[in-house]
Amino acid sequence: MKTLKVGVIGTGNMGRNHVRNLAAEKKFELAGFYDVNKEQAWETLQRYGTKAFESMEALLDEVEAVVIAVPSSLHKEVALLAAEHGVHALVEKPLATTCKEAEIIRKAYEEKGLKLAVGHIERFNPVFRELRKLVEPEDIFFIEVCRYSPYSNSGRITDTSVVEDLMIHDVDLVCALMEGKEVTSLHGRGESVRSKRTDFATCIMDFDGKAHAVVNASRVSQNKVRTITVHTAEGCICADLLAKTLEIYKSTNMTTDLTRDNSWRQEGIIQKVYIPIEEPLRAELIAFYESVVNDVPVVIGAESGIRAIKICEQVVHRTEM
Repeated sequence: MKTLKVGVIGTGNMGRNHVRNLAAEKKFELAGFYDVNKEQAWETLQRYGTKAFESMEALLDEVEAVVIAVPSSLHKEVALLAAEHGVHALVEKPLATTCKEAEIIRKAYEEKGLKLAVGHIERFNPVFRELRKLVEPEDIFFIEVCRYSPYSNSGRITDTSVVEDLMIHDVDLVCALMEGKEVTSLHGRGESVRSKRTDFATCIMDFDGKAHAVVNASRVSQNKVRTITVHTAEGCICADLLAKTLEIYKSTNMTTDLTRDNSWRQEGIIQKVYIPIEEPLRAELIAFYESVVNDVPVVIGAESGIRAIKICEQVVHRTEM
């Protein structure tokens, strides 16, 4: 088995999780990491015992691939530097802060013939992976999504809109469920509650004039919620990405002879889908490994990343006009 020599740039919450998974997975040789924050770098070094590089350039000179987990505003700079060094990259979502910057990144990797993956981690949630197996885009007529997080202990940044921070996950999931269908109209509303940017937002997407999706995102809620409900002609499928449950509700109309003492009526059937135990981040990294080592297409490439950014830019424009 070939191992892939990889490094991590940025060791915040997400970056440290990448370091943890890469250090434990035999498919990878973790060369080390780089972080401009020396205190953060020291904490990561103490916890995982790998090498802390003195510069991004030094790290990129030693690896075949890199995970970029720096703040979104730095994605373009770091991704282009990696491309200059001929290094494949997995860039945490969003690919960039604007579609224009994302297109520049895509072009750089295409010209170099390098793999570029985008870290929309919820695509690798085992619940969502099972959900995609159950339904085809043409069977869907309505999708409703809720992603809520508390404000006080969420630890989320507030210098960006909840649309760019949280909703972008579900915009990507909806587009994946509706693969091959175009967004024909888009509506958005939002409110600032605790910060200067939008803290609660709703997005309504229409696909080819036939299917619709409503996506709600909040970072000022009391409880964490991450649910997707998909409606079809046969019933609905309810996915809870946090509780790791997936239930299929099918409509029926079965009755017995109502004149009998033990008469009954069945109004629906509930099927509970088995969900495999798997860490989404590990699955994402394994998919990245396969794309680089075995030269297969990336699961979530620049096209998907740019599509999510484009939709979110429109929602932000509508919510913060």
